[in-house]
Amino acid sequence: MIGSKISAIEYYFPKNKENNAKFKKNNPKVNIERIKEKTGINNRYISGKNETVIDISIKAANKLLQKFSKNKVEFLILVTQTSNYRIPTSACIIQSKLKLRNDIIAFDMNLGCSGFIYALRMASSLIESKQAKNGIIICADTYTKYISKTNTACRPIFSDAASAILISKSTKNKIGPFELGADGSGADALELPTGTNEIVMNGAKVLTFAMDVVPNNVNKLLKKIKIDKKNIHKFIFHQASKYILDNINRRLSIEKNKTFENYGKVGNTISASIPIALKDAYTKKKILVNKNIIVAGYGVGLSWGSALIKWSKLL
Repeated sequence: MIGSKISAIEYYFPKNKENNAKFKKNNPKVNIERIKEKTGINNRYISGKNETVIDISIKAANKLLQKFSKNKVEFLILVTQTSNYRIPTSACIIQSKLKLRNDIIAFDMNLGCSGFIYALRMASSLIESKQAKNGIIICADTYTKYISKTNTACRPIFSDAASAILISKSTKNKIGPFELGADGSGADALELPTGTNEIVMNGAKVLTFAMDVVPNNVNKLLKKIKIDKKNIHKFIFHQASKYILDNINRRLSIEKNKTFENYGKVGNTISASIPIALKDAYTKKKILVNKNIIVAGYGVGLSWGSALIKWSKLL
């Protein structure tokens, strides 16, 4: 049987950082303690004026390629919604700048907070169908370029980052099954309207969506894999905010020691959030090799997805 696994994860944050005290200076009338209580987020990373998705993607990927030969990389999937190009495909530009092979499969995925799960499904399919043995998923966004300093709904939450994930062939399949979904009727919950340069979020709609869809999605996955919740080592969700994650955990009746959260220090990093959380949890020995992990992403689209991962030792 040909399977796939996560072999390595690296990530990159821009040098600029904004904490809640700095946000308060730009918005003196804001109740910053109330915002902190709801979001749980105190720090966000802000990309530089001339720092693009391609720039931060390359920095994350180069860290990965210090551990793995670029000549063995056979596909590159870039998950982003904030590329500085509509045409051409940014994944192709990254392929050139990283000096990867020319017979590579390279494409972009325009997805947000569910993007890593969707890309993981595509990557594992390429390997299991014998089209490739190794490939890289890059999840990167610079949402803050579309969020003004006075946007009190979005500015305290979103953070810029890039993560690079190596997916490799495995004799025992360690990725999947999956449970994916989408509902475009809720597209206006989080959008960048045509002709504007400002992301708009309807917080109430996002919360209702997360509360309704995510627990149901995870329960469907648990039913599919026929594994009881008590036998799942860790649940790692998209790091949206404290309020959303607390409520998802409550609705799923998940014990606190079965989750890992790092949003307080890094903010909501869109599709990069799950890989960053996975790497941090592994580094801190909060997830162990050969244990069952459930990952779940959800957000803009609306779109969502969850997957079972059998954790492997990382490069």
